[in-house]
Amino acid sequence: MSYTVVSNLDQAVEALAKSAGKARVVAGATDLFLGNLPSELVDISTVPDLLGINRDPDCLSVGAGVTHAGAAASPVIRLKAEALAEACREVGSPQVRNISTLGGNVVNAAPAADAAVALVALGAKAVLLDLSGGHREVAVEDLYANYNLSVVDSSSEILLRFLLAPAVRGEGSAFLRFAPREALSLPLVNAAARVRLKGNTIEAIRAVIAPVSPAPTRLNETEKLLLGSKPGQDTWRRVEYTAAAEVDVRGSMLRCSAEYRHHLVGVLARRVIRKALERALDSKEGGDGR
Repeated sequence: MSYTVVSNLDQAVEALAKSAGKARVVAGATDLFLGNLPSELVDISTVPDLLGINRDPDCLSVGAGVTHAGAAASPVIRLKAEALAEACREVGSPQVRNISTLGGNVVNAAPAADAAVALVALGAKAVLLDLSGGHREVAVEDLYANYNLSVVDSSSEILLRFLLAPAVRGEGSAFLRFAPREALSLPLVNAAARVRLKGNTIEAIRAVIAPVSPAPTRLNETEKLLLGSKPGQDTWRRVEYTAAAEVDVRGSMLRCSAEYRHHLVGVLARRVIRKALERALDSKEGGDGR
């Protein structure tokens, strides 16, 4: 097996092209040994183009090589994409968070990957580079082909960055997970939401749950229920019921029953949407300095 460390994108593209489909891009590589090892690896973890976090008024750009620890600690992400910072704090252990990357979290295509769930809720798009130098943008939720299978071919494409709209006044986002223990445990359910208010009315909402399908899953019926509403106490009971009813879940003797996961979907959906809504209300009052 060969292992090539590259320092820029040109070197990465050249190495992949020479391998004729045999090489695989890696960065953190924390899950590498769970699958079949390719004969050639191209390490892009130190490529500067993949490490930046940049913000302008209309777009927040987060490099695919940014680690979970880096994203969780970033003042920009904590202010403008709070759900992502919260999700990244929940990934693995401190050692894993300091090595694993946002791009790897998505391309690995695990159905309950914490950062991926937050990115979908935030409406993020992935920017990909092919070996001919061409770029394409794809919504993060469209990068999943099946359970643990991405549409990104890491022998011929490189995920460069994620693009998302930064939060503005009147917006809030949040992430929650439920797992058998507080650390080093895969979630039974995780959830993220982004809410934008107009006055006290929900003008836009994205609510996402996992793992109920190969990709982080939008709660479309729950979103429709809340869109254009001013949530009251009775609303949250309906949110919990609607979210639990609109998804199919799998049970497992090793993890939990389908009935229990249905219950968790409803509870976490209610809690995460309510938390995002509270932050949106707070930001309207200038609570986060937006």
